[in-house]
Amino acid sequence: MIHIGRINTLTALRQTSVGFFLGDLSDRKSQDFSNDILLPNKYVPDTLVVDDDIDVFVYTDSEDRPIATTLTPAIHRDEFAALEVVAVTSAGAFLNWGLEKDLLVPHREQAHPMKVGSGTSSSCTLTVGRIA
Repeated sequence: MIHIGRINTLTALRQTSVGFFLGDLSDRKSQDFSNDILLPNKYVPDTLVVDDDIDVFVYTDSEDRPIATTLTPAIHRDEFAALEVVAVTSAGAFLNWGLEKDLLVPHREQAHPMKVGSGTSSSCTLTVGRIA
């Protein structure tokens, strides 16, 4: 089973023009092939080949699709960390957690209004398939 918001050890299943598709081989025992996750080319180590295992962090992209990265964020699901606010929009505050996609904290989930440049103690939770 693949855990969003956590480091997973996955197997390289196939290589494509956009990167490697990774999967959890334990899902294959039940014939579940729906959990393949893309590791984009920019994160693929030069030495990775099909059937290799690799440790990746799995999160969701802007279209809520699971995606893998070899980068390690400053916070994982169900953890707490001090993160910097890098932007505030009508959707909420965005926190830098070390990945390309900043972590969104909607206004309704803020204990107090967050401001750009300030640090905040944050928890990371999974909300309806999204890291929040």
